[in-house]
Amino acid sequence: MKKQNLLLTILIAIFIISCSSDDGQPNEEEGPNNEVKLYKKTNSFRDGTLISSKEVFYNSDNKIESVTLNEINYLNRTFTVNYTNGNVSAIIRATDVIDPNGTDETINYNNISITNNSIILVSDASDRTLEIEFSNSFVNATKYYQTSMPNNVFTQSFTRNSDNQLISNYTGGDVFEYSNFDSNKKLDPSGSVMEYEHNTFFMIFGLRVSKDNPLTATYNFSGGGTYSNFLEYDNQGYVTKVSYDASNSTSNYSVHEYIAE
Repeated sequence: MKKQNLLLTILIAIFIISCSSDDGQPNEEEGPNNEVKLYKKTNSFRDGTLISSKEVFYNSDNKIESVTLNEINYLNRTFTVNYTNGNVSAIIRATDVIDPNGTDETINYNNISITNNSIILVSDASDRTLEIEFSNSFVNATKYYQTSMPNNVFTQSFTRNSDNQLISNYTGGDVFEYSNFDSNKKLDPSGSVMEYEHNTFFMIFGLRVSKDNPLTATYNFSGGGTYSNFLEYDNQGYVTKVSYDASNSTSNYSVHEYIAE
């Protein structure tokens, strides 16, 4: 899962919803007068053409029951969430690769353990394990590996300041630093400039990696650099549009939709 040609990926990351958007933000935010909006959908465009969409579906308790991802001419992916007594008991991630030479994949995390500071998801049939460490609803670290090979692990770690704003992220050997925060706003469902994996799992469990949206990121590696996103909000502080280039925001951008609880 280590990123290839990362700088190019960075420039288009807000337009392609990948496994890093599997999505880091909570699915609901409280607005004025205690109104709660649920994140519903994102459409992403490049050169004015739709390239991907992501949509969240909820059950009668406003818990996520499925998340669909469509990357045009590339893949369709669905996360299906099962509950027992109101708690997540299984997550099925099914991927249909459109390319006839690609390989479809279904991972059924049917063994889930949850404590006060960790979540461990195990797929017995697929030999996969995802570990999430967190505190006060903020993700501190993750580990992803074949269950039979626990030493061959893809790791992430997150560092925040005293205001719980994400200031650095170590993801599979790549190091990012963040600054220029939009405080007192709702979190960007697509993660803004934050680069990390397993976002949809975080969303399902109501976890996040930062309290506020960083607008600027620095990739600390050879060939890296600093880049920014431009966020637009509604009058309640919810992110409605994300652009990489503010002067060309009608060509390359993502738009978010919400629903009232």
